[in-house]
Amino acid sequence: MIPTGFLSLQPPDIEALKAAQDTKGLIRLLGHMNFDIQWRSADALGSLGTAATLPLIAVLDHENIAVRLGAIEALGTIRDRRALKPLTFLLEHDQNAEVRWVAAIALGSLGIPEATGPLIRALKDPDRYVRYGAAQALRTLSWEPANDTDRAYYTIALEEWTETACLGVAATGPLIESLRDHDPASREKIVELLSGISDPRAHRACELLLKDPDSTVRWKATLAAKKCGVPVTRLPWGLSKRPRTGQNPYAAAVLNFLFFGQGYNYLGYWWGSLVFMSYLSILVLTQLQLGPFVPYLIAYPVTALFAVQTFFMAKQKQDM
Repeated sequence: MIPTGFLSLQPPDIEALKAAQDTKGLIRLLGHMNFDIQWRSADALGSLGTAATLPLIAVLDHENIAVRLGAIEALGTIRDRRALKPLTFLLEHDQNAEVRWVAAIALGSLGIPEATGPLIRALKDPDRYVRYGAAQALRTLSWEPANDTDRAYYTIALEEWTETACLGVAATGPLIESLRDHDPASREKIVELLSGISDPRAHRACELLLKDPDSTVRWKATLAAKKCGVPVTRLPWGLSKRPRTGQNPYAAAVLNFLFFGQGYNYLGYWWGSLVFMSYLSILVLTQLQLGPFVPYLIAYPVTALFAVQTFFMAKQKQDM
């Protein structure tokens, strides 16, 4: 396994490693703690040409993200078609969005038609950066959408919203699928576009967005409700079904029941720790007088009352 870091008293001589065509040495530097050394090593590896292809492919599953990113960048520079399958695998399966993003760009750099298939599929990635990278790569490959649906995915990935809106009903499905985007700003824009499309599917999506976990997206969906054909009477019902954010009322209640004061601390009240320390001190002193068990028989009925109070405090602190 290649080390994730490279420690040396002296800065590594990247030019010397490059001149010696020391592929392994340069790959080790991809995991260096210094970012400048990382990218210079990747640049040097890219200049070695196809001789570095297989060693770079071998580290594409490295646990260090910096190593994977550097190897992908170098492969994109080398442009060896042997990198097609491993880069496609990263684009479709890597858990890190940045790795998928760079893999998409590298696939476009290969300059071969076989890269278009995985890049077209990546236009549906839930991460906006990955979608944008795939769209830019397809543009590099001079790819043109075959139909309006493909064009909708393409314009959404590039966030060319005006062109997306011009596609009308053809954009409904891609827009709805893009609601998986992790970024609330993207979902906000998608709500606006859906509200302007005369399609029952768009109307249903607007209603579902009333349950979005982000409050700004929910507000956009509320404003768009009339255009989407959502009855005003259904707005409160739709909003009430949203996932609640904030601390768990049950967790706060259990903490205050078992460790009085920690429930308040969990809710963000700084004085909760003081209450807990005071409770603990009283409990220990009482145990010295009455034994180890009797104080709990006295304390738990009292803390049970505070547990109920803490439960309702937590309910009020949840988002409205």
